[in-house]
Amino acid sequence: MKKKKKSSPMTIILMIILLLLAAAMIGTGVYLIFFKNQDAFERQDVEQELANQFVEDLILMEEDPSAYQELLEEREKEERRNRKDDETEEENERNWSKEYQEEDETAEEEETGEDNSYSRPYETIVDENYYTRDGVTYTPDHAKGYLDCRLEVPSAGIDRGVYGGTWEEINYNLDIWMITAARPDYVLGETHYCIYGHNHTVQDLSFNNLQKVQEGEYFYLTAKSGRYTYEITKVFAVTRGSATTDYVDNMSIGSDKCYIITCGRNDGVRNYRYLDLIVEGTLVEHLTIKEYAEQLRNADNDD
Repeated sequence: MKKKKKSSPMTIILMIILLLLAAAMIGTGVYLIFFKNQDAFERQDVEQELANQFVEDLILMEEDPSAYQELLEEREKEERRNRKDDETEEENERNWSKEYQEEDETAEEEETGEDNSYSRPYETIVDENYYTRDGVTYTPDHAKGYLDCRLEVPSAGIDRGVYGGTWEEINYNLDIWMITAARPDYVLGETHYCIYGHNHTVQDLSFNNLQKVQEGEYFYLTAKSGRYTYEITKVFAVTRGSATTDYVDNMSIGSDKCYIITCGRNDGVRNYRYLDLIVEGTLVEHLTIKEYAEQLRNADNDD
């Protein structure tokens, strides 16, 4: 009978290393799928709340201007209170930091007999549920410009505000993962309208699920000028240059067209890597805000 060949110590060590690497990769995958995405989900919830508030304000402004004005005044008072609270908190933090530093210096001087004065950088606690770059965590409060409209793409789970503003404000907002108008001179209902947004292969941010939409589905824009319903008439991809020249900057396109644009990628079904994914919408219905509010009430009554 042949004896079983024993594994060498080196083989055993290699097997252990491989097992540890496999466990680390599995753990990383579980974290990204079930935990890291929670940050993105929470961010999306806040963005949706802002979009909801935007539309509610439009309806209130149309139906009860005086109540809307009172709401603005109350928000302004609350904002002043919050600013005062923040200033007080910052002052307390600075005083605490100064006292802590002085205690450290005094204790060290008593121990060594030397003056070791130093400055302790002021640090603030940031919310980690938002996009962080270069040590700065960006929340919707960092957005510049203004909310121009609300975008809803039900089949892609998108419900967020679209920011307008100057070229500088648009580029800034794109850098912090906001959704923006592609140009500052679009006027919804009067010109065609292009919307920019990033996507992310891990976190469900911005337009990550846009590639899932199909022709014949619908998306919606709600602005001061009304509620616009678009049928998706085309889903395609072109080069960045073509997207800019033929769609974003092509002001000869009719006002019945809206284009949602993001970076394409290979999802295993359609390979749009290195291209811009474009969803074309054609206007099929326009309601005034008053008509839209009535439609919402009727829908609630039917339920």
